[in-house]
Amino acid sequence: MLILSRDDVTKVLPHSELFEPLKKGFEMLADGGCDMPLRTVIEMGRSDGVSLFMPAYGEALGSAGLKLVTVMNQNPARNLPLIHSAYLYVSAETGEILGLMDAEYLTSARTAVASALATDQLGKSGGSVLGMFGTGVQAFAHVQAFTTLFDIKEVLLFPLTPGLGTEFKGRLDAELDIPISVGDAPDLKRADIICTCTTNTEPLFALDELKPSAHINAMGAYRPTTREIGSDVVAGSVLVVDSYESALAEAGELVIPIREGTITRDHIYASLDELVAGQKEVPDTKDRVTLFKSLGMAMEDLVAADLAYRRAREQGVGTEISL
Repeated sequence: MLILSRDDVTKVLPHSELFEPLKKGFEMLADGGCDMPLRTVIEMGRSDGVSLFMPAYGEALGSAGLKLVTVMNQNPARNLPLIHSAYLYVSAETGEILGLMDAEYLTSARTAVASALATDQLGKSGGSVLGMFGTGVQAFAHVQAFTTLFDIKEVLLFPLTPGLGTEFKGRLDAELDIPISVGDAPDLKRADIICTCTTNTEPLFALDELKPSAHINAMGAYRPTTREIGSDVVAGSVLVVDSYESALAEAGELVIPIREGTITRDHIYASLDELVAGQKEVPDTKDRVTLFKSLGMAMEDLVAADLAYRRAREQGVGTEISL
């Protein structure tokens, strides 16, 4: 079995190489070639945490896998990471457990590249100003992915905690050769693409604060009672989701306005796999706000893990062990 550390996965899985495999993964999903049960969520109330189990099988990949993610809300006070995750990679031909890899970078990379794919599919990848809410791992991955894959000329940061925003800006300044600044609320009107990667439980902005042609990638909220995007923005947007089933069950951005009567489930225009596979036409979005609500899919993890495992074997990366 091949063990891949976080540094190993980071080395073999650059954002630029994941875009096309992930696009093929969504095509595989649309063609029915991926078995992906709805993730199992176990609330660990005594510890104020949650465990997420996300399995998938990809016929074209000849592989299967399982990601385990824990989110422990008391950990930051203990100086421990909020999230722990690992991926178990399996041969679907022999049943052998081929690999065990750290899934923090894997998750952030596949989520960011899926956001980029949705942005591209909705015709908004030509935007030059990226607005970022959040200062954590996902926010950093999204800035990396979007500045790598698209011609982003400026990044506007909208941190919820000023001190973390200063630190985050410093990290980005050290890596990127484009203007990066901390924006005020009026600056949001300049953002062509907005990514929300926060743990916020209430909406971050209103529809009238956005550029009329803005595109939003929302992935921070993952429970039916929390949301980063308000009902006004959802109702005023062309809405695409990664999965109908999970979005309608778990996304507060949809569950709350549906319960309010602001929208119906038919407000979802398409799932991302339908757009990628051409099963739904791309609407005219030139002067319309578009929104991609992402909860994360086990297929995305499997595609990323499959690519990481194959690249690691090719490059001689990782540690081989016998159980």
